[in-house]
Amino acid sequence: MPHITGNNEADLKVSILGAAGGIGQSLSLLVKTQLQVLAGSADKNLKLALFDVNKDAVNGVGTDLSHIDTQVEVSMHNPQEGDGINSCLKGADIVVIPAGVPRKPGMTRDDLFNINAKIITQLTDSILENCDLTRVVVLLISNPVNSLVPVMVNRMSQKVNHKNTGIEKRVFGVTNLDLVRASTFLREVSEDKIEKMPYVPVIGGHSGETIIPLFSQNPHSKAVPSEKLGPLVHRVQYGGDEVVKAKNGAGSATLSMAHAGFQCVVKFAKLFLGGEKEFKGTYYISLKDFNNQPIAKNADALLPLVNNVPFFALPMTLTLDGVQSVDSDIIENMNIHERKELLPICLDQLEKNIAKGLDFSA
Repeated sequence: MPHITGNNEADLKVSILGAAGGIGQSLSLLVKTQLQVLAGSADKNLKLALFDVNKDAVNGVGTDLSHIDTQVEVSMHNPQEGDGINSCLKGADIVVIPAGVPRKPGMTRDDLFNINAKIITQLTDSILENCDLTRVVVLLISNPVNSLVPVMVNRMSQKVNHKNTGIEKRVFGVTNLDLVRASTFLREVSEDKIEKMPYVPVIGGHSGETIIPLFSQNPHSKAVPSEKLGPLVHRVQYGGDEVVKAKNGAGSATLSMAHAGFQCVVKFAKLFLGGEKEFKGTYYISLKDFNNQPIAKNADALLPLVNNVPFFALPMTLTLDGVQSVDSDIIENMNIHERKELLPICLDQLEKNIAKGLDFSA
């Protein structure tokens, strides 16, 4: 099937790898229907490039989306036709990756990791071959994020000839769904009348007990009965299991993940389109650059507070150049329970997750 194309030059190009999957389809719909409005870009030329290994599925999704009456131009790419992933990635400003396989019955976590790590390695190589590494932003959704971001960053470190591209400052594990859940669940149980969705910092990693929702840093948590705080933390940590159970094992958190991922796309789109010069967000990142130096301002202060784990999710300030500074104070501001009970468990598991990713790509 031919690509659907318009003008050759785009003010912003968003490429989605794994666009025909459960998250990818919903995310593609949001980009096609909402990005132009939310990014304040009515007069801009926006392109959405969809890639998937499933030819029929991605061609179907792309054609379906192309009928929607917005000015975002859609193209479809697959390995069997044309230039495949290369044309999808050329000129991309934002690359979003929900590609990979979900965990299926009988599949161990190691099975899942090994399959998805191979996929992410291949996609990383394609990004390195086709994208402007001094510019492109990579948003990694594929699980397990705790291990796959190290796979990607380590692969880039091995392959990038010139280590001054700064690409390691623009590779982000998307943990925003944890913040979305923490906000939603706090509003449900707080005895305060909360008109706006509350902001709850969530740090650490993106699975189970590596997820640390810092409810102590939102004043509305004081209106939560003490006996409900523990279950509230657990619900954020294992929210994905809640969705899988509700779908009777036939699916996972695709709609809410697409929403959380799209929020990240909008923020970066505003940077590229000139609507904002910087923003604050929470992502899972490498804390060190390719020269083994702290990745950004305050990372040197953060590292000893988190046992020098090389990857961690926390609030940060971002520009077109990537991470500019990290909020190391967030650790100092944790309450005693969060710092003495939740953080050590997180770091112990996170170290193992990171080691698995680095060992794979060694």
